Amino acid sequence: MDGGQSCGARDVLRGRCEGAQRTGSNMIRIFISSSFTDMTVERKVLLEKAYPEVRSFCRRLGLVFEVVDLSWGIRTFPYGDHEVSEIFLQEIQTSQKVSAGPAFVGLLGNRYGHRPLPRLIPEKQFEVLLSPLSKNPEGVQQLQQWFRKDNNSVPPTYVLQPVTARFPHYDDLRPEVAKLHDDDLLSWRVTESQLLQLLRSAATEAETAGDITAEQKQLFYSSVTERALEEGVWKDNCQMAALLFVREIPRQRMKDGSKRLARFMDLTADGLLDAEAQEFLTGLKSRLYATSKKILNLHCVELNRGSIDPKRKEHAEYLDSVCQQFISQMTTRISEAVKLEGEDRRKIWGSTEEDEEEFDWVVEEARQHTVTADELSKSLQGRDGLLGKICLAMWESTLVHHGPLVIHGAAGMGKTALLCKLAQEMQGVLDSRAVLVIRLLAAHRPQRPNISHVLHSICLQVCLACGLAPRPLLSVSSHLELQRLFQNILEKISQQGNTLLLILDSLEQLADQHQAHLLRWLPTDVPPNVHLLVSMETTSEAFASMRLRLSAAGNVFEVERLTRDEGQQIMESHLQVAKRTLTQEQKDAVLQSFHASGSPLHLQLILSAAKNWTSFTPPTELRLGSSSEEVMSQLLLKLEEKHGKELVGGALGYIMLARRGLMEAELRDVMSLDDDVIGEVYRYSLPPTPSLIRMPPVLWARLKRDLRDQLEVQWTDGVAMLAFSSRLLSEVVKTRYLTPERRGRTHRILAEYFLGRWSGRLKPVALPGLTLLLSDRKVPPQPLWFAPGLANVRKLQELPYHLLHAGLWEELRQEVVGSAEWLYCQSRVCGVSSLISDLDQCSQYMDCCETGLVHEALVLMKNSLDILSGHMDRSVFYSELLARLAHLASSFRTVIGQLCSQCDDWLQTCPEPVLIPRSSFLQQPGGALQHTLTAAHGGVLCLAVDAAAQLLVTGSAGGVVAAWSLLDKHLLQVLEGPSAAILSVKIIESSAHCLSLAADGSLRGWSLKSGQQLFCIQEAGPAGSAPSSARLQVSDQLLFVHSWMQIWSVTTGHLVDALCGCNAPVTALLLYDHFVVSASSAADSVQLWSLTYDPSHKPLPHIPAGSAHSVVTRDGDQVFYVRHQTQREVLSWNNRTGSVSERLPVSAEVSCLELAQQKRLLLCGLRSGTVLIYPLALPQETLCIPPPEGLTPVLCLALGSQESLLAVAHQDALRLFQVATRDGFPAVEGPLATAPLLHAPPSHMALLPHRRLLYGTAGGEVKLHDFGTGVGTDLQPHSSGITCVTASNWGTHALVGSQDATLRLWALDPVALDHTMEYQGLFFQGVLCAAFADSDRFVFTGSQDQTVQVWDVASGKLLCVQFVYSPVVRMLTFRNGFVGLTLQGRVVQEAFRCPDRVDPDHNPLRNMKARYRVTSREKGGAGRSDLQVFDPAQISLNLVSTLSRKPSSACVLL
Repeated sequence: MDGGQSCGARDVLRGRCEGAQRTGSNMIRIFISSSFTDMTVERKVLLEKAYPEVRSFCRRLGLVFEVVDLSWGIRTFPYGDHEVSEIFLQEIQTSQKVSAGPAFVGLLGNRYGHRPLPRLIPEKQFEVLLSPLSKNPEGVQQLQQWFRKDNNSVPPTYVLQPVTARFPHYDDLRPEVAKLHDDDLLSWRVTESQLLQLLRSAATEAETAGDITAEQKQLFYSSVTERALEEGVWKDNCQMAALLFVREIPRQRMKDGSKRLARFMDLTADGLLDAEAQEFLTGLKSRLYATSKKILNLHCVELNRGSIDPKRKEHAEYLDSVCQQFISQMTTRISEAVKLEGEDRRKIWGSTEEDEEEFDWVVEEARQHTVTADELSKSLQGRDGLLGKICLAMWESTLVHHGPLVIHGAAGMGKTALLCKLAQEMQGVLDSRAVLVIRLLAAHRPQRPNISHVLHSICLQVCLACGLAPRPLLSVSSHLELQRLFQNILEKISQQGNTLLLILDSLEQLADQHQAHLLRWLPTDVPPNVHLLVSMETTSEAFASMRLRLSAAGNVFEVERLTRDEGQQIMESHLQVAKRTLTQEQKDAVLQSFHASGSPLHLQLILSAAKNWTSFTPPTELRLGSSSEEVMSQLLLKLEEKHGKELVGGALGYIMLARRGLMEAELRDVMSLDDDVIGEVYRYSLPPTPSLIRMPPVLWARLKRDLRDQLEVQWTDGVAMLAFSSRLLSEVVKTRYLTPERRGRTHRILAEYFLGRWSGRLKPVALPGLTLLLSDRKVPPQPLWFAPGLANVRKLQELPYHLLHAGLWEELRQEVVGSAEWLYCQSRVCGVSSLISDLDQCSQYMDCCETGLVHEALVLMKNSLDILSGHMDRSVFYSELLARLAHLASSFRTVIGQLCSQCDDWLQTCPEPVLIPRSSFLQQPGGALQHTLTAAHGGVLCLAVDAAAQLLVTGSAGGVVAAWSLLDKHLLQVLEGPSAAILSVKIIESSAHCLSLAADGSLRGWSLKSGQQLFCIQEAGPAGSAPSSARLQVSDQLLFVHSWMQIWSVTTGHLVDALCGCNAPVTALLLYDHFVVSASSAADSVQLWSLTYDPSHKPLPHIPAGSAHSVVTRDGDQVFYVRHQTQREVLSWNNRTGSVSERLPVSAEVSCLELAQQKRLLLCGLRSGTVLIYPLALPQETLCIPPPEGLTPVLCLALGSQESLLAVAHQDALRLFQVATRDGFPAVEGPLATAPLLHAPPSHMALLPHRRLLYGTAGGEVKLHDFGTGVGTDLQPHSSGITCVTASNWGTHALVGSQDATLRLWALDPVALDHTMEYQGLFFQGVLCAAFADSDRFVFTGSQDQTVQVWDVASGKLLCVQFVYSPVVRMLTFRNGFVGLTLQGRVVQEAFRCPDRVDPDHNPLRNMKARYRVTSREKGGAGRSDLQVFDPAQISLNLVSTLSRKPSSACVLL
């Protein structure tokens, strides 16, 4: 990003809001314009057939498709507040602003549409209109009754009064007042017609006199439909973002009469055809025909009995044509818009492709906070004195070390706005190279940010903005390392001379992880040129922690309550911006109410309501409160009266409980699924189409308009989400609406929505006056994948949370925890940390041990996922999951068994070469080991624990004392003193301090709160001391043996348990509650073991890690090993029971082991030169091959493919023996041949057909010796020691591998080098073992980089690579795969599946940090020395530093 970083991105990273424009939209938002009744059939068929098609198309492009049809679901607009036209125009503008493509669709038939009265008329214009009516006093009086002057508007405006002011039953739909309602409805129609006639006649005369313009006059004539078309098609040249559908009725059918065509024609108040409206309609269509031909679709349709009947053939064809045109033209427009924007520049939402720049997310996060801060800074009024004090403190501390500046105050006092204003003003003062980093931690409610993510993003932003290398961040593995890196970066910025202003707002909003509220991560010593400002609530735990950590009280600033004068100043400024004012009485009421709290938030809420007060609003309707909570409650009460309690409570409840907010389309969908909302909407009237019931979109549009100051739109990944603009609204909504019952129901509806349960299905609903009704709610399907590689992000974000809190735990187990596809998809798209967090929540709430085990398995997988930045292929993810859980599948069939079955089924049909685990050879979840606490400070030598304080202190060989919280298992402090090893630690003084004694004799006291050294006493103990040799620690009942973690009963002397999973000898151990804490001087980690774990979860033990010699049977059931080089016994390990089954004594130290798989013989080469042969059926009947005369050690053994011949290599000779069977008992004859060694002895060898021996030496030499002729041949040597020699099963090929990452595949008949394969991991290289597949088509290899590779023998091509977490040191063919043994002692069993045809673009290294190169003989060039090198990567395999971070492209042989 350094070289190609755009100017805009650079500005964003430096905190400049000029470059912080919103990223491209991933939304297609279409406004549908039509009259209420004229195009009902067309709108319904579009909803049923066209919209789903376009939605699916958009989803495949990573776009959100949303339709806003305010005319749907209602027959007329039954609201008397006259806001219809304004709402329509606002929604059109929103669509144009939000949509990345088309934004407007006009449906125009034969109705011109409703021509409403204007709600607002400017004072001067209204008075001009009254002049021509001076001869009509009744008309003037009527106008003045309905239009009242509002002096609170600047300039004054005449406001049309609500219909209910004169006709109270106009919108009252209760059956008991039906007649009154009908009377008021008719009265208003007559009154509206009269008022329009008065205004039109006056406007005509005023225009003739030149007092008003033609546009002003047109306002009294035009319909809502024409105004919508003006806004959506002609204004600002919006035609290319619009589509038009016009329907004509043939002229000869017009004579059918107005009654028959009532739904399709405009009628006057007295029921006659409105000729004037038809004239305007003709003019509107003429304009469309003349100016909008490119976007216009014209249809001519004859009505059938005054209607469109979808059952009639010609009407069905017409409707189908409309749908097809809509789909075709809409998808074309969307495709063009996407191409115009550029696929390479638009981040595709939900894509699993690796097309995103590495640090794009940091730029986007910085942009969001910068833009939000810029907007919030405009809301601050006053506070000049406090701003001045803070600026002075910053200036005085610029050149010296100082503490952070802390701003605190009560909730709602304006701390956030103050910091944003400060940031804005400092940009004009600081140097142009200065960097501003701001994080508003309460900005993404209801989410609470994780401190690790916050620090990570800040560090990256600062590094990128200041030109520091961000690479070290990628290797940070713990929160404390990240904390230290954060402090180091601040120091580096200071040393560079750069200026950094870092603002962190609302620290109390941090999530609980890592005990963030204790603020141990926040530096108290800030270097010069770095300014750190933080804010928090006075009553918060964060502020209490801050006061304890701060030494200088002068760094703390309180944001106090505002005075009445400051409140008045803010009020005047606020009203001026809104072009409003208040009467003196209203102003006094505002200030009196505000003065009770002095809170800016309180005042803001009052002024939000006051903007809607007119000068004639009665004082009784002002509804003021003495606190912010009261004002908010009054607002919600008013909204309930206007819109209905279920609608208001439902909408706010869904927004509140949605995990990451809701899109408007989602909100309309879930409210359509809410039977309580639907029941309220259709309480007194039936839905227009009972079989298709949704909440009319206009209801939400009206409510949204009234909530505009309380809601905000948060853009994430190009998608607009609704969220609350203040925490106060969340709290009030929670208290007012979200009872436990309603909360559960809301979660259930959200869960069912994201499950897609009601998509394409009928949902029952009970409406007043009807029996149970089944209806389609027209909610979209919710697949996990919208297209290959394109995930349903919203489902991933929301579904687990709502299933859990709705109590739908069975669905949670099936859809999430027990779905391999879900686990892969969420880890890939949302990150493995998101998935682990979700499963952690699930395991805490649910009584399901399987969920906990799956959670633990993913925690174990996290490191490898992090290394790959989450970009792990499905085959690798499933393989690793299977390799960790397979052992548990038979015991836990419901979830884990289902998971393993899904993984195996998918791998069996994988279209690429893949290794399929057949056993649990990776560390398994469950068992006694609960946590591993890791910090890279050297081996741990001593431990101390305080159970009451939940505190663990360790001392390491690297001279570091580490303090851990046993409550959340996080590293709290790293205390660095001498470089000498820490021999003993002790916690003292109520866990506030600890002592450490080092090997150099120094005794130090430490503060565990501040991390500071309190004192140091030199020579307090003898220098050169060694750790205590005590190996035991006894409790009341249990005796612990350290090195093997065995638990013995003190009373009976019996072995109680053996704790598996410790890969290094235990040198320190102590008891804590029901846990054992263990550590090793050979490992930099501390392990916590539970004594009360569920034994059914316990993984089977394996042989000790790092065993000197080992072999495994072909079925993997038995392992023979020698633990230490000096040990004089071979142990037989039963892999099914996880225990030693037999001990085979030997007469000397073992130098090598080999196993005859078919004849069931164990061969032991001894340092004395003897070879012992144990028949596995009768191991006591041991055979012995005596040593040669020189008693030279046996270096290695090799069996022929039929196991009838045995080659033995000594220091100075090679010997060949025959292994036979006599009377069912093995016998050895020979030596058949002996060959002296005149060069370096063999390190590895393989016995080939025809008594030939292929071997390599530690010096890299490769020899082929023929025992039959006694002739030896030198083959091409390697540049380093030979580590592996393997022959194929059918004797046609042999593989030789070495420490330098080189593999050579030799054809044996005749002998010729087919391929040289070089495979190199990021840090390790060298092959350790190999085995050919049964068919000899493939060869498996195990490498130092802890991977297994599969190569194609014919082409030399690398087919598959799998990371197995430990080097595989032994490998042999088994069925269609291999059995291996790792350095950790685990048995690996894997099958290999390769499709008949491998895609030429297949890249086996896309999940690995590795490179490979293949050099092959030319085709047809057998016996020739000509070699063809194919290396498209053009890399030097000897330079690890050149290896790319990202997975490489595969090398493909052509």
